[in-house]
Amino acid sequence: MQKQKKIKNEHKKSIFCVFLALIFCILSIPFVFNFQTASATDVYSDVIEDLQKDETFSVDNYPVVAEKYSLDVITIAESEDKELFVYVYQPAGKLQATSINISQSINESFSPKNYSLSLLSQNGTLSKYLVKDFNVLSDSLRYYSIVSIFRAWNEDLGDEKPSGDNTISEVSYEVGKLFTLSTVDGVISYTCEKMDTIRIVDKYLGFIRYSNGFTLYHQSCDSHYVAFSTDYNIDKLMNASVTFYYQDVTYKLNLTGSHRYSESTPISKTVELSEIDTGSNSAHGWFADSYEWQRIESVSDFIANEDLTEDTKTELKDKEWVLRFYESDYQLTWTSSVSWEKVQEVTDVTILELTFEVNGQVYNLGVVDNKQSGGLLPDNDMPDWLNTLIEWLIRIVLTLVALVLIVLFFPYIVIILWFILKYICLGIYWLFAWPFYLFKKK
Repeated sequence: MQKQKKIKNEHKKSIFCVFLALIFCILSIPFVFNFQTASATDVYSDVIEDLQKDETFSVDNYPVVAEKYSLDVITIAESEDKELFVYVYQPAGKLQATSINISQSINESFSPKNYSLSLLSQNGTLSKYLVKDFNVLSDSLRYYSIVSIFRAWNEDLGDEKPSGDNTISEVSYEVGKLFTLSTVDGVISYTCEKMDTIRIVDKYLGFIRYSNGFTLYHQSCDSHYVAFSTDYNIDKLMNASVTFYYQDVTYKLNLTGSHRYSESTPISKTVELSEIDTGSNSAHGWFADSYEWQRIESVSDFIANEDLTEDTKTELKDKEWVLRFYESDYQLTWTSSVSWEKVQEVTDVTILELTFEVNGQVYNLGVVDNKQSGGLLPDNDMPDWLNTLIEWLIRIVLTLVALVLIVLFFPYIVIILWFILKYICLGIYWLFAWPFYLFKKK
């Protein structure tokens, strides 16, 4: 009996140990997967290891140069997973690139786009980046026209603030290199040659607000524009490409001022503009006028055609060209004590490409331009007194209509409220009384 008892106890212990082992395995599974997932990022090799595959490469050619805050793309590479890597020399040894402008085509199909960069490896003055959301083509001949590279704006590095109420988020550096990669019998070779660019030397962002009239609330059209000059003496500007972000924002206005109440996620957008294109507002309310404008025009024509503030004219006096690149809705609603502004804010505007003529020769070049944002107030003189008068008249009319309706329907409102309140009280009474009735019947 004792022997049998001992065997049974040992059997129970074995089952208990197996049970504990199973629980341990189940609980440890997530940790195993997390470890494997985390280690997957280690597949990217070191920047120096990559560059040393070129026998002519020497780290000594990329020394530290204090206070030389610049970025230079020295080469690129593709992975078997169709990823694109960019290798950057930053002499100060303390900068990090944020985005890059690249076109995968040349000549007539040249169309640069802005891509975000992810830092993979940094060693001294050399860095390796992954170009995010970039699709390497499967063509045997592949082009990478790199126009410019960006870093975050930093006042401590001597970056100048733009004039007026404009701000800069990213500063650009010229790259101007065309990398051509070819694959023959599985072997990749590449060449690199200099590529011309055009630089924006002076820039201002703003918008013109056109009233679309009044219905139950005030509506307007905001026409966003960028005014600029370049390092070329452009005779005729024919085409342009502009990229930016926009987001819906609601402001709450009361006696304490204007407060940012809500906002949506910023959305990226790129537009192509032509000298023959026009834009317009949608005037459909009371007291509204229709307006139309050219997408591309000179600053002198822009000033002549618009009723601008004196401060805006001052900002534009040294600029040459204006791109009217986007329209958005503005809406003002109100109650007795609070007003609401619904707008679309446009930020991080950068010009990607310009097609222009100089002395009879046509150029199509990538643009070296910062990412810049404008202010929150329109640049034209609005008839504020008329808008305010109409708004208060509408408020008074709506208040009087509401009072008349309340007086006319007050007896019926009281009857309806009494009816609702009566049955709510009866419902509460029966909710608490029914158990007593049940006991009373027993």
